[in-house]
Amino acid sequence: MEYRTMLRLQKCLWLNVHIFFVWLFVVAFFLYVKLNVLGHLTKYLSLTVFTLLTIIESARLYLGHYGNLSCRVPELAGFLMLTTLMQMPLVSFFLFNPYLLNTPTELILHASLWSVTIVEIIFSYLALKQASSIAKSIYLKHSKD
Repeated sequence: MEYRTMLRLQKCLWLNVHIFFVWLFVVAFFLYVKLNVLGHLTKYLSLTVFTLLTIIESARLYLGHYGNLSCRVPELAGFLMLTTLMQMPLVSFFLFNPYLLNTPTELILHASLWSVTIVEIIFSYLALKQASSIAKSIYLKHSKD
């Protein structure tokens, strides 16, 4: 069995967990500091996106770890969908919004989280393809018996 693509995804997930904890505390601190300076709409949007990103990232990392380690297709598919449809737009909001008055520290953290997420999309697609072929071979083996 080939585990290289799954190992690469696992390494990306491990790195993402560590980046996420640093990102969580640094962005929460800077949002608290900048709350009075930001505009009305930007303030509420950034707090909403931060809260959503925290919840989605926790669920996404759980699905990624569980799906990758147990080679489960539904969890890997959920991880890939959450990453593509929810995580990327929310991180892109923090990275590319000029009205947030980002500091260089925040820009580096947003860019690192964004780039790790791009790499995770690639490796999760490969791991999902591999896990589905393994599940298909197991299903066909049991159906022949």
